[in-house]
Amino acid sequence: MGLMKHIFSLLLVLSVAHCFAQPDPDPMPYPPPPPGPSVEEPLVFPEVMPAYEGGENQMFKDLAKSMVYPQVCLENGFEGRVFVQFVVEKNGKISNIKILRQPEGDLGKVLGKEAIRVVKNLKDFTPGTLNGEPKRVVMTLPIVFKLS
Repeated sequence: MGLMKHIFSLLLVLSVAHCFAQPDPDPMPYPPPPPGPSVEEPLVFPEVMPAYEGGENQMFKDLAKSMVYPQVCLENGFEGRVFVQFVVEKNGKISNIKILRQPEGDLGKVLGKEAIRVVKNLKDFTPGTLNGEPKRVVMTLPIVFKLS
């Protein structure tokens, strides 16, 4: 019986010591990840802002033409203004579309989805420039949903 007590005590001490042991330090640190393609931050105020073919009025006409007022908002007489932010890339294409502000609630989210959809349908822009070079430019666009 005495031998069993000693074995049990030894196992208990070893298991407690194992629980409180700290891992060995990593002998070789991991190398830093390789640098990826650097994406320059979009500008807010370039020398020359991106331009829509036909101008701002044409852009709003194109938005209105492709807009479909959501049926659930029509039925509830829901109106609102959605502020959409996007980046005009160096090639004039639109990317990174997101909602900055929209009316509250589920109906506001419905208007936000429609605003994103119509911005995606816009034609390409002439890119903005800085020192004569095309640059990424962030733009914000208010889209108004109003029942006549």
